[in-house]
Parts: sequence; structure tokens; C-alpha cells
Amino acid sequence: MDKHEDRLKTEQMLQHLANKSYEEALNIAESIDWKKVKNAAVLCAVSEIYEYNGDYEKSRDVLFMAYDRSPDSRKIIYRLGTLALKMGDLKEAADCYEEFIAIAPKDPN
Repeated sequence: MDKHEDRLKTEQMLQHLANKSYEEALNIAESIDWKKVKNAAVLCAVSEIYEYNGDYEKSRDVLFMAYDRSPDSRKIIYRLGTLALKMGDLKEAADCYEEFIAIAPKDPN
């Protein structure tokens, strides 16, 4: 698949996400190799799609890819922490909390 085709699929997927058509967005998300994507915001959106469809493991995996591309993003660390809580992983949630506090000590989130 070429970059143009991936870009079109990503735009369709994001449109389905905006329309809250999570299953349709998931079908598209499953057809793209997210390891090639460098845009952390797109990876966060993909993570949301997996989360809305109940696949927390894949959601976390994609968020870790986004974190690798943008390690100082408070939003990504915050989402990793809340996802860890949903998964019942209190140690990971605490680690995310500590990292969030270290990066943004005065952030009210």
C-alpha cells in the first residue's frame, strides 16, 4: 500500500471517528500498519478507536507508539494512565501519574 492510499484511509477513519462510527473506523484501522505512522495525534485517534471498541491492549500498544514519537506529551501520558486504570494495572497508572507530575507539576489535570 502506498502513502497516498494510507492517507485516504486515515482520513476516512478519522471521519468515522468524528461521526462516532467506531466499528467502521476500527475496520479501517485494522488495515493500516501503524508502525509506519509518525504523527502522534493520528496514533492517539487510533488508540481511541481501539478503546471505544473495547480492545484496551491494542489501544495501549498504539499509545506507546505515540509516546515514542512524542515522549513529553502530557496528553499521551494522561491517556496511558487512564487506560491503565481501565485495565486494572494500578502500578502502570501510578507510574504514568508520577511521570505526568514530573512533566507538568502545575497542570490541574
